[in-house]
Amino acid sequence: MINHFLETSKLVKYTSCSNKAAFVLEYAGKQSMAEPFLYPELYIDRSLETSGKKASEFLSWFKKEIDPFLEDYFAEKIREASEIHPETVALVEEVRRFIQNGGQRIRPAFTYAAYVASGGRSFEAILYASAAIEVMHAFALIHDDIIDESPLRRKHPTVHKIFEDFHEKRKFFGSQQTFGLSSAILAGDLALAYADELLNTSPFPSERLRKARNYLDLSKKQVILGQYLDVVESYKRQISEEYVLKILEYKTAKYTTERPLQVGAALAGADEETLQIFSNYAIPLGQAFQIQDDILGTFGKEENTGKPTDSDIKEGKMTLLIVKAYDFAKPSERKVLDGALGNKKASTGQINQVRRVIENCGSLAYSQKLSKELIERAKEVISEARLTQEGKNYLLQICNYLLVRELDLLSPK
Repeated sequence: MINHFLETSKLVKYTSCSNKAAFVLEYAGKQSMAEPFLYPELYIDRSLETSGKKASEFLSWFKKEIDPFLEDYFAEKIREASEIHPETVALVEEVRRFIQNGGQRIRPAFTYAAYVASGGRSFEAILYASAAIEVMHAFALIHDDIIDESPLRRKHPTVHKIFEDFHEKRKFFGSQQTFGLSSAILAGDLALAYADELLNTSPFPSERLRKARNYLDLSKKQVILGQYLDVVESYKRQISEEYVLKILEYKTAKYTTERPLQVGAALAGADEETLQIFSNYAIPLGQAFQIQDDILGTFGKEENTGKPTDSDIKEGKMTLLIVKAYDFAKPSERKVLDGALGNKKASTGQINQVRRVIENCGSLAYSQKLSKELIERAKEVISEARLTQEGKNYLLQICNYLLVRELDLLSPK
């Protein structure tokens, strides 16, 4: 049997035929710092590396499968927009550009893996639902960048910055910033509408589609509510670890892992027990994923993260790193945190001092330990599950990928 994760050569293109979706199958076979902060030496468990590498290979393969599909989909959406008015094309093209520029396709890969793990075998059809998950992710990121006032995403200007530049080049009247924000909000909204369309046109039985739509709808509501909790915490100086983990559950875990997995499983006809297994696996894994991202956002390199690694501190984000730093730090160290956290003019020296406090007080080690424990919890759930071996292997391998990923990106080279 062909290994559909790593060996299959089928590519699927989105086309439109009399306004109805159809498939056409083709075969194709540093930012330097004035005061360098040296991350502590790390030990990588090489026994995990091989397994993690397999997950990385799958993600690379999957990206090559889904990206042509997305490209064809957006070519059709651009054609549709051009029939409304030439000006509307720019909005669609910007959504397409944003999705094209980077991203590992982790979320749609979860949808695909859960579908296969639950016995699904329509390998072309599941790309519709997988694409819906990726396009919804674009919606969340575009709006997140507006909220955070981020200038960069994946080493490229964020959508609101692109539209500010568009305003200037077109010599429009009025505020560049207002135009950029307004256009980016609409771009995010449009991405969300496209996500619904992609799932709704997936060629699956109506009852399976109904269940999958329910999970996508839950994902949309939960990520918005989680984002609001994230906004609220940025205006508080003190929050609890429990509050942080609740944000991680709703802002990240449910929409990064749990709901994508359940969309794929529902389309394969999975029963309630299997859907619950994916939930039990996804929540700790998703929380660990975000803890890692927060660590990388403070200690990583811009060339790896694609955005400034001082932005979380300057924006005053109460990540687990910061919350535990306040819990563990001495009074003098808390003053260092107070001076830089939320200070958009904080110097490189101040940022590095915050990093040292996080490391020296034990917050970094605590966060890394919790992340590892959460990943191990997820592995235990999926190890005992009765799923097809292909999908199960990937779901275990992605856990090891995450364990190795943080260490690889942070270790001195």
